[in-house]
Amino acid sequence: MTSFKIKIGLVSVATVAGFAAITAADAQLVPTDAAPVCAIAPSTFAAMFDSGTVTLNGSVKAADSTVVLTPNCPFFSWSHQMFLWLTSPAPRRYGGGSHIMFSPSFYTVTPEDSSGRRTFLPNQVGRPVNMLLRATELGPHGLPALVSKSGQVIEVARPDRAKPVPPVIRLQSGALMRVTDVSRDAQGLLRFVGPNGAVLQPRRLVLPKIARPVAKLESGRLLPVVSAKALDKAIQARKFIIRGIPVFIDANNAVIDVESGQADGGVLLSQNNSLIYYITVVNDVFAYHRTMHGAAVIPPVNNITFPKTTADANAVKLFAAAHGHTITDPQALAVESKSSWIEASSVPNPADYISVNATVPTFDKSDPNMWKPGAPKVVKLVMVGIHVVGSTNGHGEMVWGSFEHMTSAPNAAYSYTAKTGPSTTVTKTVPQNTTGAWLFTPSGSAGPFNPMNASFDSGNIIGTPVSSSPILRMFPWGSSGSNVGLNTQVISANASVISQLIPGDIRARYFQLGSTWTIGGAPPNGSNQVGTNQLANATIESFAQGTNCFSCHGTNTVSVSHIYRELKPLF
Repeated sequence: MTSFKIKIGLVSVATVAGFAAITAADAQLVPTDAAPVCAIAPSTFAAMFDSGTVTLNGSVKAADSTVVLTPNCPFFSWSHQMFLWLTSPAPRRYGGGSHIMFSPSFYTVTPEDSSGRRTFLPNQVGRPVNMLLRATELGPHGLPALVSKSGQVIEVARPDRAKPVPPVIRLQSGALMRVTDVSRDAQGLLRFVGPNGAVLQPRRLVLPKIARPVAKLESGRLLPVVSAKALDKAIQARKFIIRGIPVFIDANNAVIDVESGQADGGVLLSQNNSLIYYITVVNDVFAYHRTMHGAAVIPPVNNITFPKTTADANAVKLFAAAHGHTITDPQALAVESKSSWIEASSVPNPADYISVNATVPTFDKSDPNMWKPGAPKVVKLVMVGIHVVGSTNGHGEMVWGSFEHMTSAPNAAYSYTAKTGPSTTVTKTVPQNTTGAWLFTPSGSAGPFNPMNASFDSGNIIGTPVSSSPILRMFPWGSSGSNVGLNTQVISANASVISQLIPGDIRARYFQLGSTWTIGGAPPNGSNQVGTNQLANATIESFAQGTNCFSCHGTNTVSVSHIYRELKPLF
């Protein structure tokens, strides 16, 4: 075997039938020449379909999650089958619906109500689903999280509309003073003005500088990442807003300086400033498993695990049957999915996307710095990204897979192994190239990438002004761009699936970023996260790349889900 390294530009895809509909005009291309280390056998792929043969936009069966998966390729295959299943048209046994994940066998999970509880909302055929703005990324204690300038992670208390945080800071003298105006200086630090117009000298929370781990990208850029240990020691903060600028303070009203552009409720907009909407759905196994455990909020520290075996699934199945419900796919075990969507009218080719009708919020945009909420509307949306998460045999921490549409955002540079002959390979490097028709990045953009230019607070979208952000996928295949082995595995799995789909299948427009899990299903501890362990979806974790799913989902009990504990049972 020979191996050497070369650099390439865009990869031609015209030679593979399954890629026939994907041209160089598409923003994100999956190389077709990767060494087939995670290729799925044609007979195995065909067996995923209900009909037993690959059919155009055909219905795919749920993966049997009770089977023990062995690293790494079966995990990537599991994620792909579950993606194809969720996005399949719903057969009659699911009660119908546009897609299986919106069928009556699934439930939409509502946001928290005033008491912090969530509700299972049954999906109904013919009724638009409900979607909202970006759900804030949560830290280890279930609160919105961001990073201070010193590298410390802070978690922000949720706002109480009945008792808003007063705009008061502690001065260096120790006195408390009301703030009437806020701006930023040349270094990005907040500048405060008091009632008499005087510039205030705030007491700033002094934190020890954390030497954050650094990942070196293929381009040579060094990207700081957040360690699991930093998340565990998150500092609690409160927030008030003046002129669209969020101010974070500790319990003593000292100002906490956060990294430039960060807020705790980031809103992603497309390049034409169209909003992105999100929805979380779960299957009936998840819903009835939660219902089995009663009405009370489940403590953060608990020993309850998601179903992991056939016996576990049968227990949920029997419980559901006793209450008049037949579990559609007990072998799928517990499944949770979060997806991102944009209005179909905002993309040039809506037929190239999975679509659904949804009720979404609207906003009055007359004030460029603060968009105020208006009346909801029903509109056709197209999907740009999705997390596919589920328990499997031995893995209560769940397997976390992620997918995006090929036009969402450009990649940072990456390398992979390409097959050049029966026994020869080369290492190819695909350079960062932002030229293309991206949804979230101007063609040819040089950055800075992934700043947060808009955030959601108290029903309003705020910014200075509210605007889109150029997005770059920092870890193209869920790990460092220089991780040739893992990149090759994920690319190989993608190429195998896409090439075997019938040309014209809408799901061939989406690709898997990767999947992550822990060794032996153990609680995540920062060193046992395997698979693609720097997994971040550019349409969901747009502003929090450099972490991994388990950075904030740090257990192998049901608390690994940020929605499970507070959900009200079905009955």
